[in-house]
This record gives sequence, structure tokens and C-alpha cells, in this order.
Amino acid sequence: MSQANCGWNSCLPIAVFKTFVIIFSGIVALIWMPDRAQAADAGPPAETGLPAVPLKETWLEVILNGQSSHMVVLALLEPDNGLLLRAEDLRQLRLHTPQATPVRYAGEAYYPLAAYAGLRYHIDPSLLTLDLQAPANLFEAIRLSGDKFDDNSPMPSPLGAYFNYDLSSTQASNDHSSSELFELGAFNGWGSGGSSFLARQQSEEVGDPFVRLDSNWRRDDPDNMRTLLLGDTASHGTSWSGGVRFGGLQWGTNFSTRPEFVTLPLQSMSGEASLPSTADLYVNDALRARRDIPPGPFTIDEVPVVTGSGEARLVIRDILGREQVITQSFYASSRLLRPGLQDYTVELGSIRENYGLSSNDYGRLVATATHRQGQTNYFTSEIHGQFLRDQQTVGAGGAWLLPWGGEINSAIAASRADGKAGQLLTLGLQQQDRNVNFGINGQFASEHFVRLGISSESNPLPARQMNAYISVAGFGSGSFSLNYIQQDYRLQEQEDVEFISVGYSQGFGKWGYFSLSALHFLDNHETSFSLNFTLPLNGFERTTASINASHRADRREGTLQLQRSLPMGSGFGYRLKAGLGDSDYREGSLSYQNDFGTYQLATTNSYGQSSTRVDASGGVALLGGGVFASRRISDSFAVVELPGFSNVRVYAENQEVARTDDNGRALLPRLRSYERNKIRIEQADLPIEANIGKLEQIAIPYARSGVVLGFEVERSRNAFFRIKLENGEILPLGAVVTLEDGRVFPVGLRGEVFLTRLNSSNRLAVEWRGQHCEIMLEVPESDEPIHDLGSFLCHGIEP
Repeated sequence: MSQANCGWNSCLPIAVFKTFVIIFSGIVALIWMPDRAQAADAGPPAETGLPAVPLKETWLEVILNGQSSHMVVLALLEPDNGLLLRAEDLRQLRLHTPQATPVRYAGEAYYPLAAYAGLRYHIDPSLLTLDLQAPANLFEAIRLSGDKFDDNSPMPSPLGAYFNYDLSSTQASNDHSSSELFELGAFNGWGSGGSSFLARQQSEEVGDPFVRLDSNWRRDDPDNMRTLLLGDTASHGTSWSGGVRFGGLQWGTNFSTRPEFVTLPLQSMSGEASLPSTADLYVNDALRARRDIPPGPFTIDEVPVVTGSGEARLVIRDILGREQVITQSFYASSRLLRPGLQDYTVELGSIRENYGLSSNDYGRLVATATHRQGQTNYFTSEIHGQFLRDQQTVGAGGAWLLPWGGEINSAIAASRADGKAGQLLTLGLQQQDRNVNFGINGQFASEHFVRLGISSESNPLPARQMNAYISVAGFGSGSFSLNYIQQDYRLQEQEDVEFISVGYSQGFGKWGYFSLSALHFLDNHETSFSLNFTLPLNGFERTTASINASHRADRREGTLQLQRSLPMGSGFGYRLKAGLGDSDYREGSLSYQNDFGTYQLATTNSYGQSSTRVDASGGVALLGGGVFASRRISDSFAVVELPGFSNVRVYAENQEVARTDDNGRALLPRLRSYERNKIRIEQADLPIEANIGKLEQIAIPYARSGVVLGFEVERSRNAFFRIKLENGEILPLGAVVTLEDGRVFPVGLRGEVFLTRLNSSNRLAVEWRGQHCEIMLEVPESDEPIHDLGSFLCHGIEP
């Protein structure tokens, strides 16, 4: 229907609706259009939580607290000279986010610098720099480690084996005895293990003549600080739980696989720096760490403290030389674990009976479990259980750090065996600081209390044990100690023990060391005295002289001794000892050590009885395809490989320990497992033609395992020759010779050239004043460090 043909009743509603739309549109336009026009005049739209204002963009280089930040930022200038910086730029400057509503500009959040309390800034329009002066509290705090640890991941263990022997033979009058201790071990990527054996021949039969001691296999997991051991070992436990040797399974925590790991509750120190600074961290006046610190608050975690009480001191020096010192007292105990850290062990096996006398005497089944956990920085809990078929023992305890320093440790345990119950209580207090250490420990056991290694009938625990001690240092380089020990037994055949001891020691530097002690038994009022003085003979390497005297009841005796200890490497040692007073003891011994073993010959005489003893110890290692005679391998070891270079000195921790053999190999028998062992070869022992990649390596072996250390040293072919031109003249000074590998060598007087690290066949490019020629140089093998190859003709170069 068209509007022209509509009637009054039908067209009126449409007209009214159109009129309403026109009027509403006009009102909206009157309200909205002026704001839109104003925004168009202001330039780019500013999305803001604040009222919209005109902003001016400018690029500025930031100077922060007088130091270039190496940052150029887009800043927004307000009409009243206010300045806004982008939130991301503030974060890169390490300024914390201010308590202000951000301005949204081009999709980014900007904050006004006026929102920072204490911050001052200045814009240099000629240099386009922004100079910010910010106090330390405006920066984001950082956390630093108090001790930086290098990567101590153990080196993979190749397949290898070793054999140790200790031989001893003694002849006394008409009596002869001998003993031999053997150990056979092997290792690979799955762990290490072995067996040890004891053989003995003596007039009195004591056990089997040939006895197997321990056989086991262990697998360490340094990443998780755990060890799994299968075979013979000694049980773990707590200070009160006792222990036995057993054969079976042992699995649990092993912190020794990561010696750098700090198990103690972590200490931390905090401070502020307004400028880039250097912080020196001292623990008990010893420098332990140095860190570079940016401006702002900082916290240093994992301060490397030592056990006992002490003082940590942080010396902060900024780039202007200004210094501030922060001190903090601490107390650390080896009984405490950091919060959340766990130390646990689970064991299952059979108790070894007559260990050392019989090879396979296994008895009762035993299962044990131990768990320690750091609950807080001030408390560590422990629980332990022992379970045998006819005996069970469980206990719990902990160690508490006192607010004023020192610690309290306590444990309570209960046992049941043969239907009888027993109880145990231990309580101790210790305080250790730099000058005074003291403590008191007590243990109280009921009549029927039992634990591993202890029976309530044959060898029960004392009903009461007490130990109190105090030691005081600070008398120059001397110290004083006092101890009291008491043990009360229930059985009449076991004598009670109660005595007090006192001691004093004093060091005199190069003039020696002196100690005096006295022991007094309170039950029979018997007193003994002992005196010792040791003097290092500075003119004689590794040599000391000492005198010892003692007095007890009506007996007075002493000894006079002169001793030279064995060196780290090969060499001799000796000991001469003579009795004084009521003692007529005499001893003389001569020792020798080389790369293959340690040997000793000793003779003694006392009360008309003389004896002679001969000892020898050493080992054999199989590693890297070679067999090596060695000293006794007591922990881990390494084979150093320098193919073609013999008689080269090898050092471990700057001590000479071996020399390479004819094949350029050397065995180092005494390395510390899981620690960084610095191994170095002597450059002076290498020939002049040797090309040396590196002289030093770090060896980190697994326990009772070996590693191969190959040093990048090779024999170089060096050559000396002369170059002549076609007309018979020599190649002029200033020409150069270029090898195929790009190395360039100058030509000297008389056309002489010296080249290093050559191949058997070499193509040389000779250049002088834009002229070129090529020479083929053949270098034969020779024992001479430098080959004189004579003269060569250069075609294509004219003078």
C-alpha cells in the first residue's frame, strides 16, 4: 500500500514513528558530535583510564643513575611536562610497576614517572637523553646464589676392572705369621662392585685361613642423590640405633654423590644498591663469594656457612667506591636439614655372623628403615625402625635449633624381644662457636631394651651414659678442653666407668706443636698424664721430630721419634723410634713408594723380643684397553693418555703423582669420587714440535670407578727452508707464504721460511708485490724437531 493512497487511520502511525526517529537522531548528534570533533583535533586516539589529554611522542636514550642503560625508549610528553614510559621499558629497567592507572596509547600501557616516589628525571633535548635518578627501593628485587657451583656431573664410566693387594709377613723369634688382603673390582655404566678376601697363616688358628669379606654391587644416582647397593654392607641408622653388617639390599639417600649440595638450612642475606656494585661475602672473615649486583634490592641465598656459630659479612662497593657493610650472625648444625629435604634408607637382608672369621655365616633376617626430614629451618625430625622375627625396635626424635644458637637433640625408642619390653631415652645439648664449644649428652636405657648389635642378656647397654665437654680456644693459637664421661652398668661383671680428662694444646708455627693432657678415674682415683711435642725440621722435607712422655701409677715411659713421611709421588720415607724411661721399645722402618706400589721393611725390639715385618701393597688396573701396575686403588682413578709422549710428568691438584710410560700412558690411583680433580701435564716435558690443545682437565669419576683422560697433544712436522727466484736471487724480505689451511707465514732474511704443523705433503702459495708462485713441500717423518729442507725455486716472481 502506498502512502498516497492510505487513509487517515492507516498512515498516521507511520508518520508519528518517522517523526520520533528524526527527533531522537538529532539529540544524539548534538551530544556525541562535539566530543568526536575534539578527539579528531587531538591526533591519534588515546585509550586511557585517565582523562584524555594531548600527548607528544619522543625517542630518548635512558641514563639510569649515571650509567647508560643501552636502551632507547618511546616516551610520551604531557602538556604540563609530565613524562610517561611504556610498561615493558620500565620492566627492562627493573623499575617496579607504580601504583597508578596506566594510560593506553597505541595498544600499549604507559605509566607516569610522577607516580614513583623519590624518582627524579631530566630530559636533555639536544642529546635526546633521559636522565633518571632512582632510589634503590624502586627497583625490582633480585636473588643471587651465595655459592656458584660448576657442573659436577660425573663422567661416564667405561668398562674396566682393578685388583688390589696388601701383603704382610712377620718373623718374631721362632714364630712366623703372614696375612694377605685381596680385592677384585669391576665397573661400567651400570655401577661398580667387587669382592674382598683375607688369607692368613699363623701359629694360632683364628677362624678360617681364607675368608671372603664383602661382595657387593652399587649403582649411584647423583641426579637424585640416591644409591642402590646389593650384597654385603653395614647398616645405616641414627645416633642411638646401633648397627650390624648384613648381606642383602640397601637403598636410600646418598648426599656424598653431590658434595657441593648444601644440606644445612639455607642462610640468606639482603641489602640494597643504588648503583651497580660488587658484593664480597665473608664467612668468619674468610672470603667465600664475590658477586656483581645491579641497582636495587637484592637477596643472596645459599650463603656457604660452616657448622657452629659464626658471622657472615657482606661488603658492598659501588662504582664510585662507596662502601656499605652488612653483618649477620648464624648458627648451623650438621644434624639439621633444610626444610623439605629428606634423608632416608631402607634395608633388607641377613645379618653377618663372625665377620672376618667365616665367609658365609649369615643369620637372622633383618629389615630396617630410617627417615629424616627438615620440617623448618629450626627443626629436623627422624624416625627409625628395626624388625627381626623375634625382636623389634622403633624410635623417633629430632634436632631443634635454639633461638640464641646451639641445638637440642633428643630421641625416644621402644623395643620388644622375647616378650620383654624396653625403652631408651637420649637427650643432648650442644653449642659451638668460634672460641667456645660445649655440650652435654645423656642416654638412659631400661633393663630389657635391645637394638641391632646389642642383646639384653650378654652385652646390654649401660643403664645410664653421660658425657659433658667444653673446649675453649683463643689462647693465642692454643686451646683448652675438659671432658667428663660416666657409664653405669647393671651386670656385676661389667665395671662402671667414670673419669674426667683435661687437655691443653698450643701451636708455635714453625717451632712445633705442644700438647698436655691428664686423665683421672673417679672410681679408683688413678691419674695419668701425657705430654707430646712435635717439631717440624724445616731444613728436611716432610720430616718431623717428636717426643712423648706419659706417667701412670708407678710407671713412667716415653718415646723419641724421627719420621720422614712418604711423598705424593715416588720417594722414600723412614721412621726411627726409641723408648724412654721404663720403656725399652725400639723400632726402625724404611718405606718406599713408586708408581707401582708401596713397600716397607720394619724391625722392632721390646723386652728382649725382636721381630721383622715386610709389607707390600699395590694394585693393577684394566682400563682403556691397557693394563697398568699401580699403587693401591682406594677410591677412583684415571688413565691419562698422551700417545707418543713418554716420561711426561702428570699432576693431580698441583702434586706430581705419575709419569707417562713408553706408550704415553699414566695411571692416577687416588682421585676423589664426585669431586672436581684438577689433572695437569707438564708442558716442559713435551718436545718443541708438540702441538698442545690443552694442558689441564677436570676429572669427576663415579665411586670406585675409572675414567680415561685424553690430552690433545700431537707431534707436529715443522720445516725450515729457503726460497730462491729464477734469476738466482733470494726471495725478498716482506714476501709471505700461505698454507692451504689459510695460515700465513712471513719470509725472513735470506729468503728463509719457518713453517709449523705441516702435513707430509703441502701446497704453498708465495706472494710478493702482487706476484705469485706455488711450491710443493714434502716433509718426511723424522725425530728431528725441525727439518732443514734446503732451497726451493719460485717460478713467476721477478725482483
